[in-house]
Amino acid sequence: MAHVQKRTKSSGSFVYVVKWRTPDGRGRSKSGFRTKKQAEAYATTVDFNQNRGSTYDPASGNVHFRDAARVWLDSRVDLKPRTRQSYEYILNKGANLDATFGGYPLNKITREDIAVWVDQRVQAGKRPSTIRHAYFVLKLVLDQAAADGRIPANPCDHVKLPTDRTATTTVIGAGESALAKAARRTPDGVVDPAQFLTAEQVSVLVQATPWPYSVLVDLAAWSGLRAAELAGLQIGDVTLPPTVPYNRPGAVDVQRTVLVKYGPIANPGSGATAGAPEIVYDTPKTKGSRRRVPIPPSAVSVLRDYLAVHPRRNEPSAPLFPASTLRKVKPTGVAAPRHANGPRTGERMTPAEQAARKTVEAAQARLILDWHVPVVHRNFYGAVYLPAMLRANLAGAGIDDVCTFHSLRHTYASLCIAAGIQPFMLSKFMGHANTNVTLGVYAHLFHDDHSDAMAALGAMSTQTADNVVRLRG
Repeated sequence: MAHVQKRTKSSGSFVYVVKWRTPDGRGRSKSGFRTKKQAEAYATTVDFNQNRGSTYDPASGNVHFRDAARVWLDSRVDLKPRTRQSYEYILNKGANLDATFGGYPLNKITREDIAVWVDQRVQAGKRPSTIRHAYFVLKLVLDQAAADGRIPANPCDHVKLPTDRTATTTVIGAGESALAKAARRTPDGVVDPAQFLTAEQVSVLVQATPWPYSVLVDLAAWSGLRAAELAGLQIGDVTLPPTVPYNRPGAVDVQRTVLVKYGPIANPGSGATAGAPEIVYDTPKTKGSRRRVPIPPSAVSVLRDYLAVHPRRNEPSAPLFPASTLRKVKPTGVAAPRHANGPRTGERMTPAEQAARKTVEAAQARLILDWHVPVVHRNFYGAVYLPAMLRANLAGAGIDDVCTFHSLRHTYASLCIAAGIQPFMLSKFMGHANTNVTLGVYAHLFHDDHSDAMAALGAMSTQTADNVVRLRG
């Protein structure tokens, strides 16, 4: 039982102290109450919490958030490597979450503090998903603090978060980053229609991509696999039908993804460097992501030709697509050319824009392929895919600048819907957790005039012969 003591300060004024014992027998106290009524109210709260088994030690909450977060992350032995790396990035010293709450004692973080932080991130133009991911990690750390008795409750409760539906529509401007353009969504929260390519645009893009990555781009558009899933494919994951009869579908099995594990992230301004990256295989994103995806005959033909010249085609565990580096080019000492027209007239071309002006053959000649290491998407995207997309546009493809490599996955969905594939089957092909995910993103692509349904409904309103006898005049 908690009890109240009255003490006299050196100034002659009174102060009240609440004392109690924790379940392990240690004495605890809290002082600073100016009235006996306040002290008794606090003592009642302590007794109530002890009776329901939710006691906590106020002093134990005097731990900085960053220290508690590190202990929490070290204790999470259940995390996948990719998830752990994501949490590491969010909790990294110098990241926004640590800069805001890292030096806060756990028992000083309030719901109002968290709400203000969320609003600041919204005003800074951060994507709703980015804010939600950081908030989720913050909530997990504070959930553990509440479970350990360091704080009485989680202050993250009842904090409202932004959603794709409530986010303001992005205005595409010259100062907008490529990432912001790629993340553009409609007010309804669905994918921007500009991120869907036509079959003709896919063909031009494939032709603008140097081999062997032209095969990767073709497979991405006609299988809908995520970038990490494509990187994780091995020779043994490809199933091709016999050459006779022709026009039969094949399949690829998604069994793993590729993860680039980086060393400790360097703190900004510290001068330290991150550890060397390590390329490892990881499990797919979700249980539903482990799947067999059928591929059309056209993609089968491309893969058959590719495997015929693959240097490790007889090794089932060999990477299907190799890693690569670029041959160094001797500096010319000449400044980068400038744009002669368009919205960036007078500005210097980026390395990708300069590379896009080289032929596909020249781009392929610069590639140094390593067939023993799977392709690393981050390197492939900047060195190969982005110049290829720009090269395709120079050839008249007309691909919107909001498109990224992930747009090929959206393209696959749109092509499947145009071909009449139903949401349930499309959900299975894409590895979504359930059909609701598929409909939530692509519902606007399912067009139906509802003629049959409306005809049946209208038939119910058809008047029959008049068989009513009028009783009054």
